[in-house]
Amino acid sequence: MSLVDRVLGGDPEAVREAEISLQDAAVVENAFDLRRVLIKHYMAWKGVRRDAGTSHLERDSEAALRHMRAIHEASPEDTGLAHRLSSLLIETGRLDEALQLLERLLETVPNNSLGLKMTIMESLARVLTARGQLERAAALFEQIFSLSLKACGPSLSENQEGFFGSALARLSRIRINTGDYAEAVRVVEAFPHTIKLPFLNNTLDRARALLRDGVPSQSPDARPVDLNQLTIACVKHGEKYGPDYVNRLYAMVRRHLPGNWRFVCLTDDPQGIRPEVGIIDISNIKTRGWWTKLALFDPQTPFADQTIFYLDLDTVIVGDLGFIEGLKVGFYVLEHSFIPGYNSSVMLFDRAFAAPVHHRFESSDIDRLVGDQDWIEECMPGIDTFPRAPIRLYKSIEPEISSTDLARTDTKIVTFPSVPKPHEISHGWVAEHWR
Repeated sequence: MSLVDRVLGGDPEAVREAEISLQDAAVVENAFDLRRVLIKHYMAWKGVRRDAGTSHLERDSEAALRHMRAIHEASPEDTGLAHRLSSLLIETGRLDEALQLLERLLETVPNNSLGLKMTIMESLARVLTARGQLERAAALFEQIFSLSLKACGPSLSENQEGFFGSALARLSRIRINTGDYAEAVRVVEAFPHTIKLPFLNNTLDRARALLRDGVPSQSPDARPVDLNQLTIACVKHGEKYGPDYVNRLYAMVRRHLPGNWRFVCLTDDPQGIRPEVGIIDISNIKTRGWWTKLALFDPQTPFADQTIFYLDLDTVIVGDLGFIEGLKVGFYVLEHSFIPGYNSSVMLFDRAFAAPVHHRFESSDIDRLVGDQDWIEECMPGIDTFPRAPIRLYKSIEPEISSTDLARTDTKIVTFPSVPKPHEISHGWVAEHWR
């Protein structure tokens, strides 16, 4: 069996052999093939996760990027390889470099390569969205529709449905996030083809709900957050995270949030958790992984306060959390930076308002949905999302940014829903704050 085949088969010794041989890539006859399979190995892409988030992803995006850079340097004229490099730059948070590369590609891609041009434009629009340049991103999505729909037949292929469905959802979310709910609905309804994809359906439902009802924070019943009547909650279930993640999260909140709030951990194993953290036993819960978050919405869960501020364990707090004080709740959730949908890493909600998340849930929802955030959006599409600046995903931040420069971005909370996790980063601003 060849070394390439062994790497593809997941042989760890083969991966080590391939890395050693590539240290002198000039004399390796199949260097391109070796790097290609190593990239695939390090990204470990196996489709939709079905472990309910009980395990960390086994990815090494930095190693994959290292090999992708080498491939691109060997064939700089290959536009397809350059676009794959941009994808790994995005994956590792190097958005400025990805933006520059994609803009160069867009200028050089031949006009007769419409498919590649549209793919580059879509990637560029996603980067702009993650950077908060929403109007320029929206203009690119509009241009994609104008240029490419003319080349489509009377019906769309499965690949075309996926491409246009994603672009439609992203454009509609931009309009939602700029407060133009009517335009968010029109964008989808005016599209000349009917596309039935979950994330697009959810986006349209969200736009319609917001257009009809407005956001919960504008309701006369919404109450402002009082830091003296607030519970900060986290969930630790199973063996994915140890007690150190709970203890560090508590310490970070204590440093960055004033007030007489309470901190609790919903867990099946309180061993090792510091005494300042209140314990709520969920050892009898029947769900696992990220689905255990649904216990947050159970009326029987014995919280002391009506308002709950939830943080994922793999969260690093880097600034003052006082921005939540006075927010009228409702239900705030994080809008995902890269995917058209919610990210439940950070939530702030009134228990009575958010109760439908628990009441309407059925066990069959676990089988048909990927995770809790998909259920929350399906159940409650018309809720508030946090302001963009204070909360960011790790991969939307340049990995080598200094603590000083990070503070200038007005970031307060950084979430790590993918890899790496905070304990895997031993230097820089992560190590400075995750303690």
